[in-house]
Amino acid sequence: MTEKELRSRAKEIVKFKQHLLMYLLINAGFFGIDYLDNGYLNWTYFVVLGWGVGIFPHYITLKSGGIFSVEKEMERLKKSQG
Repeated sequence: MTEKELRSRAKEIVKFKQHLLMYLLINAGFFGIDYLDNGYLNWTYFVVLGWGVGIFPHYITLKSGGIFSVEKEMERLKKSQG
């Protein structure tokens, strides 16, 4: 990988880590608010699951390189030709 590609990949990883940190901190706050409000958890699960629907694909595409990864497709083509 070139320096530019490495920098781009590093930025993607940092963005995901920031997204995950915000998810954990904000949802921990929501759990606290919901529990302190009435002594049990009512609505927080909906927030966690709703946001989780967005963060899970973010993780999958980051780790897999995406199913539409040009680099992986090029590697596959090189292997099939050689």
